[in-house]
Amino acid sequence: MSSNHSNPQYAVGLFCVILFILLYSTSDILYASEPVIIVIDPGHGGENLGTTYLPIAEKYYNMKVALYMKERLEDYENVVVYLTHTQDIDMSLKERAEYADSVGADFLFSLHFNQSIEHNIYGAEVWIPSEGILYSQGYGMANEMLKEFDEMGLFNRGIKTRLGKNGDDYYGIIRNCASFGIPSIIVEHCHVDHPNDITFLESEKTLQEFGYRNADAIARYFGLSAKDGSIDNSDYAPLAVPTPSTRVSQDYTKPVYTQAELIVSDRFRHYATFQISSLEQESYLQYYSYSLDDGLTWSTYYPWDRKANNMTILVKYGCNQPKKIIFQVFNQYDLGSISNPVMLY
Repeated sequence: MSSNHSNPQYAVGLFCVILFILLYSTSDILYASEPVIIVIDPGHGGENLGTTYLPIAEKYYNMKVALYMKERLEDYENVVVYLTHTQDIDMSLKERAEYADSVGADFLFSLHFNQSIEHNIYGAEVWIPSEGILYSQGYGMANEMLKEFDEMGLFNRGIKTRLGKNGDDYYGIIRNCASFGIPSIIVEHCHVDHPNDITFLESEKTLQEFGYRNADAIARYFGLSAKDGSIDNSDYAPLAVPTPSTRVSQDYTKPVYTQAELIVSDRFRHYATFQISSLEQESYLQYYSYSLDDGLTWSTYYPWDRKANNMTILVKYGCNQPKKIIFQVFNQYDLGSISNPVMLY
């Protein structure tokens, strides 16, 4: 009796099934053809210095981290790594994206260090595309990056999108890469103007660690294994992020409310304990601070437990401080909601 496997109709049917699987078994995780082609973009360059808060301009830090990142990535199999530039030159964001397209990039990484206007923000954050599968791929990759920064001891400021006035991506490198269908992210490693972060810029060793950790995050995402066999990521499953049906916008609104209640006060030891409640509906809560002079000056930003809407907070104050205190709680996009005033005693 002849086998059905030799029947032409069976063969055609099997081919259709395989084709259906290939076309419709989709995933939001990026599976690139081998080798994986990575483009690293050291932010700024030439006359564009980046932040100059420190004596050494940001562009030099970006390049150092980029070179260490390339060095580490090339310890893995099945990956080809390019830099948009290796010299200290001016290069437009469009030119960087065009270069990535010319080499067939599977992903572009734009490397930066941050600074805030009031010099009160600290931590690492990653900006990603706002739309479609580029959003999903960017989010999954950003998640791996922030895992590494968590391990370094940096405050995690999260994964973010930002839309411009035209409703598309605000950041030019993301917008230009998207025009070529290239997933890209902006990695803001830390803030150069805050004491919590500046220690990460004080030695060559920590800059190397940034580069190496960036590379290890990429290797996990793409399932790359080390050439010497010391690391095997072939079975690693990165976070699978559903593809959004519309653009994912930033949070434009401050937390809905912030309320403060005095629990206990010791005016002789100059401390008080408060229960602070705050509600955020669009992103999550990230920092809190307080003021003892009706908002003229504020304390440093302290981490808020992003899994909670309530926190118990201890405040120490001087013997000559006013009797009244107010709190402010900030969301992921640094928008703050001010509490009711509370008497210390």
